[in-house]
Amino acid sequence: MNDKAEKVYGEAFFELCMEECPDKASDIFEELSALDGVFADSPEFVKLMGTPTVSAEEKAELINEIISGGNVSELCGNLLCVLAERGRFGCFAGIVKNFRARYNEHFKIAEITVTSNAPLSDMLKERIISKMSEVTGKKISVREKVDPSVIGGIVIDYGSTRYDGSVKARLNALRQELSSVIT
Repeated sequence: MNDKAEKVYGEAFFELCMEECPDKASDIFEELSALDGVFADSPEFVKLMGTPTVSAEEKAELINEIISGGNVSELCGNLLCVLAERGRFGCFAGIVKNFRARYNEHFKIAEITVTSNAPLSDMLKERIISKMSEVTGKKISVREKVDPSVIGGIVIDYGSTRYDGSVKARLNALRQELSSVIT
């Protein structure tokens, strides 16, 4: 939506968390991620929160219902209230993205995505974490993706860098090499 607003809110919320409850930063991060997942699965709710015909009081009631469920901290609840009040609820995913970036930077965490044709074994996952930790000099957070088109091997994405050790990549390289020899 509005990248600048998302960045400002995300960074400000991270600073507030570090000021108010630095020992609970990981809990807040997990809570934001969980809420982001819930809202991603309920786009109609996010759309409703952005509808100008719904009064501020009605939006506040909806947010209070979420908060009263007991699974939302006061800090995150306040963020939701502010976003609803200011018509910025549609920015939530971007705010979480910016919060995550600041969180990872502060705690020296590198997020990597590992794509393979089947779920990773614990042993392989530990080897990947160990190697990527050496490469990046940071703690590693792994997100796994299963993609049958990988055929075999793995693909690791870290930032804008891709380490492609898949059979598919090797076959494509072989195809390129053969086509350059034949022509």
